[in-house]
Amino acid sequence: MRYTAPLTAAQAEQLGNDVGVIIGFAANAISHLRGDTITEQLMRTLASSAAIDVTAARYLKALEEGHRPGDAAAKAGTALIHDWANAVLETRDRLNQQHTGQDKEAAQ
Repeated sequence: MRYTAPLTAAQAEQLGNDVGVIIGFAANAISHLRGDTITEQLMRTLASSAAIDVTAARYLKALEEGHRPGDAAAKAGTALIHDWANAVLETRDRLNQQHTGQDKEAAQ
C-alpha cells in the first residue's frame, strides 16, 4: 500500500501494522544478539512513542525514496537496532565514568 499525506484511516492502520512488525523483528534480533529472551523492559523501550514515531518516519522516508516495502522495513528496523545499541553503549559508558569517579574519590 502506498501512503499519502494525510493518511487515510486504512493507511494509518496499515502503517501501524507495518511499524509493529518492524519493531517485533527488531526485538527478536536484539534478543538473539543478546542471547536471551525478549524482556518487558526491551519491549517498553522499543514500543515507546518516540521509537514508534521515529520508526514510522524512517519507514515512510524509505518508501518515499523508492525502496520496496520489505527493504524500507529493513532500513527502519536496522536503524532502530542501531539506536538501541548506541543507547546501551552510552549508558554503559556513563555508568563506567561514574564508577571510575567514585573509585578515585574513595582512593583520596
